[in-house]
Amino acid sequence: MRLNLALTAAAVLAFLGTVEAEDSTKPNEPLAVTQLIEQIRPSVVTIRVNGRDGGELAMGTGFVIDREGLIVTNLHVIPEGRSFSIETPDGRDLKVVSIESTDRAGDLAIIRVQTPTPPLAALPLAEEPIAQGTSVLAFGNPLGLRDSVVTGIVSALREVEGREMIQLAMPTQPGNSGGPLVDRSGRVRGIINMKSAVDDNLGFAIPIGELAAVQSRPNPVAYDRWVTLGTIDSSSWATLFGATWQQRGGIISARGLGAGFGGRALCLSKQEPPPLPMEVAVDVRFDDESGAAGLAFHCDGRDRHYGFYPSNGRLRLSCFKGPSIYSWQVLEEVESEHYLPGRWNRLRVRIEKDRLRCYVNEHLVIESQDRQLTSGQLGLAKFRNTSPDFKAFRIGADLAAESIPEKLNELMEQVVGAPWPTEAATSRVVRELGQRSDAVTRELEKRAIELEQRAKQIRRVAVDVKLAPIIDQLSELAEAPSQDDAALLRGALLIAKLDNPDIDVDAYLTRVESMSQAILGRLAEDADPVSRRQALHQYLFDENGYHGGRAEYYHRANSHLDRVIDDREGLPITLSILYMELARRIGMEVHGVGLPGHFVVRHVFGERHQFVDVFDRGALLSDDEADEIVRTYAGRLTTEADFREQTATQIWTRVLNNLIGVASRESDLEAIHRYCEALVAIQPDSAQSRMLRSQARALTKRTTAAIEDLDWLIERTPPGFDPVQVMQLRDNLIERNDRE
Repeated sequence: MRLNLALTAAAVLAFLGTVEAEDSTKPNEPLAVTQLIEQIRPSVVTIRVNGRDGGELAMGTGFVIDREGLIVTNLHVIPEGRSFSIETPDGRDLKVVSIESTDRAGDLAIIRVQTPTPPLAALPLAEEPIAQGTSVLAFGNPLGLRDSVVTGIVSALREVEGREMIQLAMPTQPGNSGGPLVDRSGRVRGIINMKSAVDDNLGFAIPIGELAAVQSRPNPVAYDRWVTLGTIDSSSWATLFGATWQQRGGIISARGLGAGFGGRALCLSKQEPPPLPMEVAVDVRFDDESGAAGLAFHCDGRDRHYGFYPSNGRLRLSCFKGPSIYSWQVLEEVESEHYLPGRWNRLRVRIEKDRLRCYVNEHLVIESQDRQLTSGQLGLAKFRNTSPDFKAFRIGADLAAESIPEKLNELMEQVVGAPWPTEAATSRVVRELGQRSDAVTRELEKRAIELEQRAKQIRRVAVDVKLAPIIDQLSELAEAPSQDDAALLRGALLIAKLDNPDIDVDAYLTRVESMSQAILGRLAEDADPVSRRQALHQYLFDENGYHGGRAEYYHRANSHLDRVIDDREGLPITLSILYMELARRIGMEVHGVGLPGHFVVRHVFGERHQFVDVFDRGALLSDDEADEIVRTYAGRLTTEADFREQTATQIWTRVLNNLIGVASRESDLEAIHRYCEALVAIQPDSAQSRMLRSQARALTKRTTAAIEDLDWLIERTPPGFDPVQVMQLRDNLIERNDRE
């Protein structure tokens, strides 16, 4: 496991042992790092949270703000319903008296401990706001490594989800949460709160000024009471396979990964199942639709049970016959328009002697005659690391919700169909619809989702219309590239225009022409090829600093020729396009060579040639060095095809494939679709491009267009494509289109 830049206190002391200590008696004066660590460390405590089995569930950090026994940490470090212990750096266990004050929105908690002997050393708190660029240290227990210190600076003061946070240019990890962020004079400037999801070397802290409001509103809860807050009612429920199950105000929540395979965890009702036929129902809501959670039934109290639950937005009925995936059987999985992503969804299972009927929001979605399990407990199940909420769990003979009366249906249609629904929903109408509040609310949310999806599709059409002229221009250019002297350059700019339709292609053509004129202006009319190449290199690399984009190699801008020209960095192929266009304009014969994994150019003069690596600031490559590139990237000997001159279409195709790779890493399906449209435009007879575009169209819900590509493949039956498989794909798409 990588430990980033976090160093233990001992390592920091050893590393900085030669730093001369300064007089610490002067207030707010910078201290040497060694002196600072020695001063802060006694006031930083380790907080260990216990799991249900008594083992350690998590570790966090806190720090002392009052010598009489007040300790600050993040609220998420001490979850309700979990016991925890506090330990000082010298190994003393502190007795927790109460949780003195909490702020759930601000994620802050103040803990009171019994005053030890000798008393605790409190850290001074800064009063003024911290400034960007301030040098700071963070103390904590990252990844369970106790007494660790990491240095950095305040990179920004940034609003995160409506709260001002201190952005830190330093790595933070689980275990740092709740630790103090101190300046070089030893004053606390913030409370470490979270690490960045974008970069390992970024973290965030809560400004220390936020603590004053929490201190001014004490709401003490005795420790013994705290560890029972929100716990599941053990007289009504039994939990299996870990996770944290809590119950508040009728809502049961499940947090954390279950100990069962796939993160499975169960919460089983102790209510005796009634005789068949019977029903079990619950409302469930997800924090993340990629998760899975719902009803469990016919459970033997261990590994065997059925489950009916949403998973990745689809509804699934499974039979679990053991502890591992090899004993699990997905009986049926379906999509349903009646499932509402991100909302409360009512799941109901009717269990009869010879069949199982599964409903979502009172619509039958799965019916099964599976009889592998026939009796057992009923309850709730969660999988993976999702954090679902459950409410309205019921067991009974008939739990079907009342349908919406025809009169209310008509009233609801009037509201939905009105130009301004909020105007149509008068107080009288709202009260009438409230007679079937749950059912009407679900139906209205369903209509809202349908309208949102429709709006999303309309926006997609708008984008497609905007891109259509660009795709057509690429197609025309690929049909006869020789008719345009700047075809290669123009095509590369049109590809960039797919992501930024506002690019002025002609302006960049003019700019490249101006660049070439600047180079020609320093050349004699009879300059030889080598002199011309040297002038080009001096202009591009020495004077204007064009270089390979190594730091952010996979950034999309490296494949956009406009950005390559503006930012002076790019991929081997885009830098080579610019190089070839300038070379042609100053009288050089230069061709693109698409070596596996690394694009280069070949300067031809007379009977001789010279390979140039434009990515490496114009490094000259021998033939042997070019061979080595092939061996390095392809793992084989070179062939004649490796050194063949690339056509404009082949170069554009390679640029588009690079962009598809970037978009795939970013899971940007709409971008993949754009690039696939361009691929087919420049090589309309490519079966592989047609298949790729068909998949992109299908994934972005352009089903009819996807079927058109499959029809093209079926009609032509190109080599390498199984017509039976293509027909099956086509049938699946038609079936999905009919369902939707």
